[in-house]
Amino acid sequence: MGGRFRRPGSARLNRSPRHNLTNRTRSEARVIDNVKQLSAPPAMMAGTQPSPTPEGLAMLAAERRARIIARAQEDGAVQIARLVEELGVSHVTIRRDLDTLVDERILDKVRGGAMLRSGDTASTTATSPAFDGSIGVVIPTSYYYRHVAVGIAEVLRERGAEMKLVVSEYDPDEEGRLLDELVRDEVAGILFAPSIQLDEDGAELGRRLAQLPVPVVLVERQLPGGGLGGGSSVRSAHELGAAGAAEHLIALGHRRIAIVSRGRTQSADFVRRGWHEAIGRAGLESESLALGAAELGVGPSWASGGVESVLDRIREHGATALFCHGDENSLLALMQRARGLGLTVPDDLSIIAYDDEISALADPPLSAVAPDRAQVGVLATRMLLERIAEGPDAPVVHAQVEPRLNVRASTAAPRG
Repeated sequence: MGGRFRRPGSARLNRSPRHNLTNRTRSEARVIDNVKQLSAPPAMMAGTQPSPTPEGLAMLAAERRARIIARAQEDGAVQIARLVEELGVSHVTIRRDLDTLVDERILDKVRGGAMLRSGDTASTTATSPAFDGSIGVVIPTSYYYRHVAVGIAEVLRERGAEMKLVVSEYDPDEEGRLLDELVRDEVAGILFAPSIQLDEDGAELGRRLAQLPVPVVLVERQLPGGGLGGGSSVRSAHELGAAGAAEHLIALGHRRIAIVSRGRTQSADFVRRGWHEAIGRAGLESESLALGAAELGVGPSWASGGVESVLDRIREHGATALFCHGDENSLLALMQRARGLGLTVPDDLSIIAYDDEISALADPPLSAVAPDRAQVGVLATRMLLERIAEGPDAPVVHAQVEPRLNVRASTAAPRG
C-alpha cells in the first residue's frame, strides 16, 4: 500500500505456487502467497477427488512426510490441495501428515496448508530480501500486540534492521499523525493496526494510506468493504478459532452454550462471526446465549458485579458450556465464584477461553483458543520487506494464520 507502490490494475489475490515458481524469486516472503488458499484444483471444484495413484497407495507414511518436508523446503510452504494432487492420497491423509509434522515442530499450520517454522534459519534468513534500514510500527495500547511486536522484532533482528514502534490510543486522528511522523523519520515501510471496524466505510482510510510514499501492511486488520486495491494484510483467522471452540463443545454433546464477548474491534467481530456461524450450522441459535458489552461494560475488565451477572444468566439459561473471549482474569474470578456456588468445572460447566495467556495455570487448566500472534508479526514483517524490495511490482496479498485449540481439563461431556 502507498501511492508509488500500487501498479494500475493490480488485483487482490493469492497466487498459486506454480505462478510463484515462474515469476518470483525464491524469497522467504514468497511464503505469504501460499498461506491462504482461495481456490482448489479443477477436480476439487467439480466436487470430486483425484484417484489415488499406485505410488500414493504404496507410499509409506515416512516417505510421504519426507516428500512434504522437501516440498516445504523448496517452496517455503505447502498447500493441502496440491499435496493431494501430487501424492495421490486423500485430504484426511495429508492433514494427518501435516499434524504430525506440526507436532514434531517442523512445520507451522496455516490456513489451507503449512509452512516451515520461523526458526528454520536455513530457509528464512538466507533467502529473505536484504534489508538493514528501519520500518515503522503503529499498534494500539493492548497486551495482545506485545506478542505481535515480538514476532516483528525477531525478523528485523535477524537482518540487523530497526523497528520504530509507536503506540496509538484507538484514535484515528492520532494514528494519522503517527503515520506522518514515521514518514518524516524516513522509515522504509509501515506495519499498521488501524482503529477501524468491519461495519465502517474503509474508503477514506484506503485513500489516506494510498497517499503515503512508503508501502503499508495491515496487521490483525483488513480494510472493510472488500474490492480490489485494498492493500496487503496479515491477521489471525479468529473466526476459525471461535468456530473450532464451538464445534469442540458441540461434539462433546453440549447444546445450550453461552458466549461472552465484549470487544469493539475487528478481532472481536471476527470471533463473534465465527462463533455464530458454527452455532447456526449446528441449528442451535435458539438455544445459545450471547453476553456482551450491554451486560459487562466496555472497560478493560468486566463491570462491577459482572461475574455474578454472567453466572446468574448461565444458570437461568441452563447453559452447560461457556466460551469466553477476552479478559481471562475475569474468567478466573468466575470460576472461583462458581466453585463457591457449588458448580464444578467441567462437570457442571465446560469452559473455553480465548487468547490462552494464563489459561493453562487455572484450576482446572482451561481449554483455550490460542492465536499465534508472534507468527502474525513474523509474516507481516516478511511481507512488508518483500514489498519494499519489489516496489511497484509487489502483489497485493492477504494472509491468515489459524489459531490452535488447546484442549485441557475444563471441557467434558455434559451430565446426563
